[in-house]
Amino acid sequence: MIYELEDGEIKPIAESNPIHTISLVSIYQQKISDKFTLLINSFKNKVLVVESDKIKNNTMNVDSFLSEWFETPSSDLDHFTPDKLYDEKLLLESRKKIQISLVITYSCNLRCSYCFQQKYDGLVRKPITLGELDETLDKITALIEENQDLEVSIGLFGGEPLLPKNEPIIDRIFQYCVDKKLKIDITTNGIFLPYFAKKLIIYRSIISVIAITVNTLPETYKEIVKITKVANNTEKLLAITELLLDYGIVMDVGTNFDKTNLYELVPIYSYFKEKGYFLRENFHWNIGRVDDRLFDTGYDDYIVSETDILLELMKITEQVPLNLHAGFIQTCKNLTDKLKLSFNEAQTKGVYNYCWNVSPYDRVFYVDNELNLFRCTVTVGRPQYILGNLRNIDLMSYQNETKTFLDYKDCQSCEIGGLCSGGCKLSADIDFYKQCKWEKQEFEKFVNQILIPKLETKMGALYV
Repeated sequence: MIYELEDGEIKPIAESNPIHTISLVSIYQQKISDKFTLLINSFKNKVLVVESDKIKNNTMNVDSFLSEWFETPSSDLDHFTPDKLYDEKLLLESRKKIQISLVITYSCNLRCSYCFQQKYDGLVRKPITLGELDETLDKITALIEENQDLEVSIGLFGGEPLLPKNEPIIDRIFQYCVDKKLKIDITTNGIFLPYFAKKLIIYRSIISVIAITVNTLPETYKEIVKITKVANNTEKLLAITELLLDYGIVMDVGTNFDKTNLYELVPIYSYFKEKGYFLRENFHWNIGRVDDRLFDTGYDDYIVSETDILLELMKITEQVPLNLHAGFIQTCKNLTDKLKLSFNEAQTKGVYNYCWNVSPYDRVFYVDNELNLFRCTVTVGRPQYILGNLRNIDLMSYQNETKTFLDYKDCQSCEIGGLCSGGCKLSADIDFYKQCKWEKQEFEKFVNQILIPKLETKMGALYV
C-alpha cells in the first residue's frame, strides 16, 4: 500500500497490479518505523509513505499509473522541461501587473546589525533629486499610457524613505499617485511615523499598506536592541500603529526572528490578540527570519532556522488568524503546504523556485536615486546587481532570471534538489556548497522535528 500526504491528510492510493519496477535514485528516503518508510520526490512534489519491506535494492514495484510520480532527472532528464514547471494561468495573470518601488534615498537613521543594505559602504546616500524623480514618474506615466490594462502600483523604499528631509519628494510622489489614481505602499522603520502621521492620514485613500518592523515587546526592547541595533522604540511604534489603524490605514507589522527574540513569538502573538488587532481587517502580522544572504553581515551566531520559527508558531494551538502570515518558509514550503502548516504565507513563487525573486510570477522593480533598477530586495544598492537603468530599459519586455533545479547540475541528482533548487541564488552565486549544506541541514531538521512526528500522528491507526 502507498499513502500520499496531501491537504493535511494521509490518503491511501489504490493499486491494482504493482508490477512496474521503479528506481528510487534521487528520491529522499527515511524510515518512520520498522513498518513504514517516508519517500519524497522533490522533482514531482510528492510526499509518500510506503511499506518498508516493499523497497528492495533501492527499487520498488508500483502500479504503472503511478510510475510518473517517481520520475527524477536521474532517471529521465528529458522528462523535465522549463515549460512543465510553471503555471500558465499564473503567468498570464502576472503580465497584468507591475510594482515599481521608489528607493528615494539610501540614507537611514538606523544601523541594524543584520541589515543587508546598510552594511555596504558604497551606498550613494543622497536622496533622489526632484528632477530625477520627475524623470522616473514620466517613465511610469508613459508605461501607464502605453498599457491601458496594466495594473501599476508604487512603493516607497530605502534606506529609510520617511526622513523629514525627504518630505518634498514624498509630497511630489503622493500628489502624483492622487493624479494618476495609483496606490502606494510604504516600507519604513517607523521612527518618523509620528512626524508624518497627519500627512499619511490625509492621503490614506492612496496608501495600500504601511510596513513597519516590531521585533520585541516594550519590556524587552532595551536588552534586545543592544544586539540587533533595531532602535525603533517599540512602545512609541505600537502607539502610532494603533492611531493609524484607527484611521483605517492598513498596517503590516513585520517581526524578524533570530536568537535574540524567538522566545517572544508567542508573547507577541498574545499581545496583538489581547489588543484585538487580529479582529481588524487592516492589521497584518508578517513573520520573518533574519538571514545573511550575501554572507557579509557577520550575524551568523544569532540566525535561527525556518524549523525553529515553525516550532514556535505551532505552539499557537487555536485557529491561526488569516492576518497572521509566515514570510520565511522557503525550502520546505511545498512540505508545509502538504501539512497545511504554511501559516498563510503569501509569497508567490513557482513550485520549483526557491523564492519569488527567481520565479516568473511577480513583476517587481526597485528604482533608486540614480534610476538604477534592481529586482530582489536584498540586492538594492549593490552595483553588481543592477539590471539596467530606467532611462533605457523596457520594463514590459524585461524578463527576470529564473532558477530551478534544471539550472544546477548538482541539484538534478540531489534528493532535495526540486525543493530548494539551489537555494537563494545570491548565496549560491557566492558559495554554492555553503548554501547547499545549509539547505540540507534545514531540510533534515524539518523532516525529523516536524514532518515525521506529524506523519506518526496521522498514521497512528496503522500502528506506526
